[in-house]
Parts: sequence; C-alpha cells; structure tokens
Amino acid sequence: MRKVFVFTICLGALLLGSLACGGSVRSSQPEDGGIEETQPQSAPQPTVTPFPTPPPPAIVPLAPPEEGSLAAIVRYANLMQPLLTDAGAILERDGEILKASEEGNDAVLCDGRLAADNVSMTGIITDVRAIQPPQDAGVIHDLVLQSGDAWIEALDNVEEFCTTGKQLYKIPAVLKFWEAAATLQDAGNRFWILILATGAEDWVQR
Repeated sequence: MRKVFVFTICLGALLLGSLACGGSVRSSQPEDGGIEETQPQSAPQPTVTPFPTPPPPAIVPLAPPEEGSLAAIVRYANLMQPLLTDAGAILERDGEILKASEEGNDAVLCDGRLAADNVSMTGIITDVRAIQPPQDAGVIHDLVLQSGDAWIEALDNVEEFCTTGKQLYKIPAVLKFWEAAATLQDAGNRFWILILATGAEDWVQR
C-alpha cells in the first residue's frame, strides 16, 4: 500500500513538468514604451505529503471482529485496498507515458496504452461504486471516485487530442492527471488515518 500513494509526489512533478513543456508561455518585454503583455503562468505545484503506511503486524492477529463498526471498516478496507493499488499503478504508468510525450513526442499518447488503461480504470471505478462504505469512510470513498473521474476526464482529453491533433487538449489532460493523482493521495492518507484511529490495521491487507 505504501507504493500506491508515495508515488504521487513524483507523479505530480512529472505531470507539471509536462505541462510546463507543453504549455509554458514567456512574458514579452515592453519595447519602445509599449505595454508589457501579461501571459498566464502554469499552476503552482500543490504539496501532498504521504501519510506513513503502517507495517504489517509482526504476529498473526486474532480473527477480525464479525459485527459492529470496526468489522464494517475492516471489510471495507480489504475490499478497497486492491482497487486502490491497481488505480495507483495505472496512474503511475500513465504519468510516465505523459512525461514521455514532452518535446513533441505525441505518438506515445496515441499508441493504445492509454486507451487500454482507460478501460481498466473505468472498471475499477465501477467496482468502487458497487462498494457501500461505512459512515466513517464516506469521504474517503468520495475522494477515490473523484480521482477516478478526473483520470477518465484526462483520458477523454487525450482521446480528443489523438482524434483531432489539436494541442489545446493536452493541457487539460495534464491538469486532470495531476488532480487525479493528488486526490488519490489524499484518499490514501485518510484511509490509513482511519484504519489507525479505529485500531483496524492488524486486519487490513498490505
């Protein structure tokens, strides 16, 4: 689980680097008393600090509780953890593809890998929507869905770019990728904070 969420810091740098290469604009200097033209700048990089993932228990824990709020959290966590892992791996892989598209190497965006991942992520989000979160995990669940929706929107922009060849679709794709990564990081932080706060960590798969 640690690898799922720690990667997003590096991924954010990759995505914003791609944005800088694909859409950075230099401000022109005034000439002959002319008015200096102000150009829009790239958005500053948000800071998303990963919450340390607790290590697996040193000894085999007792059987998990079967009823009550703790049991509900344990069940939810073990359903969500594999989906979070898969979503994180897809975001990391596609961030690398986006990074490779810098300096005009647009062919990597349209070689079929992102389209295949779009199908995979759509399936993950479908699975997440089918899970009923306990009350304490409602915010976490919503964040995971928001991350997936942002990722799918990013890929929709990539698809439009591949269809039309218009560069204007690349910048919103980069921004949505970063939004997806940062939101997944936030969800992961809240996930483990909830697990530790409720004492459920011994029964949650890593």
